[in-house]
Amino acid sequence: MELNLTRFDKLCLLNDAEACLKKMFIRLFVIADHLHRLLHSVLKKMKNKAFLSLLISLCLFSNIYAGEIVAELFHTNVTVKWQTDYERQMVDFSIWFGVRTPDMFFLGFSDFGDMNNTDALLYTHRNKEIRDSYTDRNYKILPDLQQDFKILKKRKDHIVIRRKITTCDSRDYAFLAGTTQFYIAGTWGNHDLSDIRDSRWYVDKKFGKVIEGPTDSPSKGKDHPEVLESDVQVVLVNRNIPDPVPNVETTYQCIIRKMPFDTIRNTFHVVRMEAYITPGNEHLVHHMEVFVCRDEVTEWSGNCNDENKPAKAKSCSHVIAAWAMGEGPIHYPKEAGLPIGGKGKNEYVMVEIHYNNPELIAGVLDTSGFQFFVTGQLRKYDAGIMELGLIYSDVNSIPPNQKAWAMNGYCPSQCTENLPEEGINIFASQLHAHLTGRKLWTTQYRAGVSIGDVNRDEHYSPHWQHLQQLRPMVRVLPGDALVTTCVYDTRKRSNFTFGGYGIVDEMCVNYIYYYPASDLEVCKSAISNSTLRSYFSQRHGLDGKTMAISDMYNSVKHWGNGVDEEFYNVLNVGNVNMNCLKSNGEAFKFKSKDPKQSWENMARPRLFSGATVQTRDRFQCPAINDMINFD
Repeated sequence: MELNLTRFDKLCLLNDAEACLKKMFIRLFVIADHLHRLLHSVLKKMKNKAFLSLLISLCLFSNIYAGEIVAELFHTNVTVKWQTDYERQMVDFSIWFGVRTPDMFFLGFSDFGDMNNTDALLYTHRNKEIRDSYTDRNYKILPDLQQDFKILKKRKDHIVIRRKITTCDSRDYAFLAGTTQFYIAGTWGNHDLSDIRDSRWYVDKKFGKVIEGPTDSPSKGKDHPEVLESDVQVVLVNRNIPDPVPNVETTYQCIIRKMPFDTIRNTFHVVRMEAYITPGNEHLVHHMEVFVCRDEVTEWSGNCNDENKPAKAKSCSHVIAAWAMGEGPIHYPKEAGLPIGGKGKNEYVMVEIHYNNPELIAGVLDTSGFQFFVTGQLRKYDAGIMELGLIYSDVNSIPPNQKAWAMNGYCPSQCTENLPEEGINIFASQLHAHLTGRKLWTTQYRAGVSIGDVNRDEHYSPHWQHLQQLRPMVRVLPGDALVTTCVYDTRKRSNFTFGGYGIVDEMCVNYIYYYPASDLEVCKSAISNSTLRSYFSQRHGLDGKTMAISDMYNSVKHWGNGVDEEFYNVLNVGNVNMNCLKSNGEAFKFKSKDPKQSWENMARPRLFSGATVQTRDRFQCPAINDMINFD
């Protein structure tokens, strides 16, 4: 069959293959939509039309993304469902009010989780009217000058509304791929509440993804990763000590267990992993990391910093999984699994749990942990996990009172040259930061030019961190560079926010899941110590040789009047310190023709935007997302 390409198609293929594929999908979607309409008209004449309609919908629309959230509003549960039409650039929301419809209902779309400066739909049940609204900086609910919501259906128990994905209205929220933060509120017996903080509102906050690409989720069927081998065993490694969770803000608990099958002679594949959270403790378990131990270790549970922790526990350093609140199971593609065993010794794993207890609650017993789905039927490829981003260090710190402080973690070509010759396939990605993280993404560069994002979340929330399945997978070749960017908001903080492990500290990490496995496990950076110490010594007259990094930061009392801009420039042009590490913690050999450079002090990669960069112009097409500029 001859493929007839228009001039635009040819240019598309030449300049941007990824965008071209998306365009082709949209065309197929339109054809499927027309076919569905045609068949639906035929079904009206058939007796068993309900069954056939369902069958056709499943066949034609298996890749159409739809989602829902359920809010608890005291008197009732409100369900919000949505379906996104990428061809028409529309989103339909159906709102089901449950057993008791509120007299006033508020559906808000928040940029970064605040209830002010939020786009909103306001519905009054008495007259069944909707109003496109927003909250201003003082939390007042005001009508939008441009009404962009359209009501499609009004029923006693639900309504259906429609809005464009992007309206170019500065009071409307522009839906983007990644996290959407919802505020859902209802009130009974009131008809004119004008402040969203009014105690007569019942409010719930939820998270979802209104925009999700058609290839983000694997297709169903025999090749779907949820279809597991017949011999799969489920292993739970969890906290079973009788002591309650400590009543301090940040605690790291470690559990070391031996895998309960013969790993001395046999190799197994982990094909799925998922967290087990003790019901009722979801608010305490912030995130977990899972490690394989290189040595045979004594089984043990306790505080990760306990002096009685087995000495050989230091060998438990090979990361195989990471989980954070809001995330679902980790599915491996049908052709790959995580290898366990086969090295002539018993295999031990360590689960590290980060408890976040800001209210200092005492007496909580917890048995949370991790479940492993293990098979002896080995798949074609061994899979691995790699950490990208910033090194956990107070070197990577953020001044107070910053609206959008961006920091870049580099995985340069000098490090990715250690990947397999054929490259790797990234099939999943999990972005992670703490309380001030707002936007996170990783971009792939080839020969210094951007060729696309690995994963991006423009509305990140530490309270809803999800593993993003990547379909199609992202192919990374030796010599590519991966740059992970995190944007922080510290306007509510008066002191420096240091890089570190505590919940009030900050991180910038992307855990990428890939195959075939390589020995490269950590590829992260920080500004080099020599660059940082030189800056504080020359610019602020501090003892750059002996002072602790945190003391140097804290010694600068005023970061305004251009001092923060000056330091920001240093961060973005100065040399970097690289962690290019093997699974045993050793660094790869540094290769450079410049004898002055090393992993500890190397020039940062020179990078350029490519033709694939496509963004909404915030001046030509404004959104409430941009109103941060007017705070």
